[in-house]
Amino acid sequence: MLLLWLAVVAFDFVDFPTGGALNQSLLDLDLVKHAAVTSAIAREGLPFADPFFARPGYVGYYYYFYLWPALLHWSSGFLINARMAFAAADFWAGLALVALLWRIAADGRLIRPGRARAFMGLILLFCFVSGADLLMMIVRVLTTGKVEAQSDWWNTEIVFALRSTLWVPHHVTAMIAAWSAFLLLVRAQAASGAARWAMAGAAGLGIATCFGSSVWMMLTAAPVLVGWGCIALWRRDPVLPVAGGIALLAALVQLSDLIAYRDDSGLPVALAVRPFTVLLPEGGNWLWVHLALLPLNYAMEFGIFLWGTIAWWRSRAFDRREPVQVLLLASAIMSLLVASFLKSTIINNDLAWRSIWFAQLAAILWTAAWLQGPAPRLRDQPPAFRLLLALGIAAVLWDVVGLRLLRPPLFRTSFSELISPRADDDDQRRIYEWAARRLPADDVIQHNPALHRRIFNFGLYGAQRTGVADREANLFGASPQAVQQRIALLRPIYEKSLTPQDIRRRAVAAGVDHLLFASVDPVWRSMGGPPPGLRCAMRAPLACLVTVKDIAS
Repeated sequence: MLLLWLAVVAFDFVDFPTGGALNQSLLDLDLVKHAAVTSAIAREGLPFADPFFARPGYVGYYYYFYLWPALLHWSSGFLINARMAFAAADFWAGLALVALLWRIAADGRLIRPGRARAFMGLILLFCFVSGADLLMMIVRVLTTGKVEAQSDWWNTEIVFALRSTLWVPHHVTAMIAAWSAFLLLVRAQAASGAARWAMAGAAGLGIATCFGSSVWMMLTAAPVLVGWGCIALWRRDPVLPVAGGIALLAALVQLSDLIAYRDDSGLPVALAVRPFTVLLPEGGNWLWVHLALLPLNYAMEFGIFLWGTIAWWRSRAFDRREPVQVLLLASAIMSLLVASFLKSTIINNDLAWRSIWFAQLAAILWTAAWLQGPAPRLRDQPPAFRLLLALGIAAVLWDVVGLRLLRPPLFRTSFSELISPRADDDDQRRIYEWAARRLPADDVIQHNPALHRRIFNFGLYGAQRTGVADREANLFGASPQAVQQRIALLRPIYEKSLTPQDIRRRAVAAGVDHLLFASVDPVWRSMGGPPPGLRCAMRAPLACLVTVKDIAS
């Protein structure tokens, strides 16, 4: 299983050429952010400047997970690039998730005597299992004609172990940190002397790590901790308040960054009902339809794990005297409430996507506890259960392969404009890597920010900041209005025939030091190359880097 996981990480992170173009993983949708943050921390330290939008000040973002890949990137003398350093951290996050599942099961007394090996085997298997998404994928193909590269893109996603770790190891790490704090607090309440306070302190650091790795995971864990803390105070047990105080102190830097360096126009969280499939409208009277369909929604998404959860609870194996089992239940309930009736408003609904993981974790463990034997066992289950298991494994295989191969021209997908192979990607990579070696680290390199919803190459291969990444450049705290204004200022450079003087004026006004032109830009396509009158400081067949100060004024 270890070698299989390593092979999956390598296959889905490493670029390779196919058909004369660079085959970039669909992970690049998020990897551009991961690599840019890793590189920025390694080169600048903390706090670091916004890599998606050149502006005074620093980022307002949860960056604790990125400290480890940044350390690897920096300690190698930048020989290991930011993308691969992040991939290495991703690999270890997957191992940590398996370790957490085992530790919760052991501390919660979910493993029957003599069944440890069987339980571990089930945990490892379930890390390669997803829900029944492929059933709905067939419906989506029939109704839209699109073959999605990821099995869960038919719905507000619920993503299980393998795909979650590949895409968002920082959110997975936050959950690991939260649960590590839970387990330490349980032990601290039962301990005495110095060990009691040492574990409380470590739990506080775990809570701070959760917050610093994912605000959305912390919002889900916080009500559980607050409720538990109130019970502890009523019982005159100071362990949880002490841990909470340490967590607050340890998170002050992150809190101050989020407050000082974000320019969001509204509340980051809003009330909502979790929608069922992206085929149905949201809002209005459709809210009641989505509410009524919530049970079916979760049944499709959890698949085998819903079956296993119901079976475990029907077996009456729950022991309320075991605090870890109580925490599993409490965190799962809170997770379902948050994921069902709240949403985040900053770009994507990450709150609903990530908060559900506490319920997913519990469902995986309850299913393993039910199936560990000696009775019942996996092999004894009816055909319907085996079908759900097969669908879950097939969905994971679909996701792994889809990250590389389910794309135009072979298939029509929802993100065709983003993941279609482009001939100039490799030349852009060469220019960004050249710039990272030769240009000042604080220079600003600008690409065409108006091509797509998410632009990849600057963050994947470069080291310098960009003036504005794309229309989602407010990710790290920039004002959405400022993002749109800067795109409007720079967009004509890449789409129209402008005089060199106008190009320079716009670039200087945006604080840009270098302009990257590529064959994908409309102006290149219309002129057969970069705009006339501009000299390339670095030229590749299908890309050109122009230094703004060299443009005639």
